[in-house]
Amino acid sequence: MMGILDSKTIIITGGSVGIGSVIANKCASEGAEVIIVARNKKDLDSSLNNLKTISDKNHRSYSLDVKNLNAIKAFANWLENEDLIINGLVNCAGVYGPIGKTIDVDMDKFTETININFLGTVYMCTMIAPLMKNNVHNKIINYSGGGAASPFPHYSAYATSKVAIVRFTENFSMEIGDDGYDINCIAPGFVITRLHQDTIKAGPDSAGHAFFENTKKQVKDGGVSPKEAAELTVFLLSDDSNGISGKFLSAPWDPWHDKSFQEQLKVDNDLATLRRIDEKFFYKKT
Repeated sequence: MMGILDSKTIIITGGSVGIGSVIANKCASEGAEVIIVARNKKDLDSSLNNLKTISDKNHRSYSLDVKNLNAIKAFANWLENEDLIINGLVNCAGVYGPIGKTIDVDMDKFTETININFLGTVYMCTMIAPLMKNNVHNKIINYSGGGAASPFPHYSAYATSKVAIVRFTENFSMEIGDDGYDINCIAPGFVITRLHQDTIKAGPDSAGHAFFENTKKQVKDGGVSPKEAAELTVFLLSDDSNGISGKFLSAPWDPWHDKSFQEQLKVDNDLATLRRIDEKFFYKKT
C-alpha cells in the first residue's frame, strides 16, 4: 500500500528513541525512506532494525552529535556522496539541560543545552536545506515545546532554546520560502520520555514543586501520546500541507486536522506564531 510519504526521503534527528523514534516509525509506515540520526550507536541500531520490519525501504542510520557543526558538514557530504535526494528534515534531538534557578545552575551545561537544542537545529537546517533545493516542495519541521509559549521557570536553558527555535523557524521560512520550502515547528505536549526522569532525579526544590508534582502525575497517567506529534509531523511532511509555513503548532491542542483551520494557516500571517498577546499598537493613529 502506498502512503502519503511514498517516494520521499526523510531525515530525523533524535530518531533513535522517544518521540523521534515514533516519528521515524510513522514515516516508514507512510512509505518514506528514513534516515535516523542520533549520538548513541546502540540505540540507532535497535531503531533501524525496527524500521526494517515496518517496510522494505532502504532505511539508514547515522551517528552524529548535532551540536558539532563539522560533524554535520561531514554528514551533508555523506548524503551527497550517497546521491540521496532529501525531501524532508525533522529536528527532534533535544535535552532538558540543567534544572534549577538560573542563578544556581552550571553555565557550561546551560551553554551545552543551547548548543544541542537550538544551534543543533540551526546547523541541521542550514547544512541540509541546500541539499533539498531541487525539489518542488521541501519540508522542514523543528521541534519546540515547553517554555516556548509560556514561562518555564527552573528550566531556563531548555525553555530559552525552545522559544528561539520558534522565532528561527519563522525567520527561516520567510528567508527561503520562495525557493519551495515549507518550514514549521511543533509542540508535542507532555509526552513521557527519558527527559522526565531528569525532573524526578532533580527533585522538587530544583525543578519547582508544582512542575515536579505534575511530572509525577503525568508519568503515572501516561501523558500525551507521541502518536499525536507523529501524525502532525507526517501531515507537515506531506503534500497535504503545501503552503503552510512559518507556524508553531501544538500537536494535542490545535485543530490541525480541520480543513478550514489548515486554510486559515495559509492566509493569516499572525495565526500560530510567536506574538505579543496585547494590542499590536498601543497608540492608534488618528
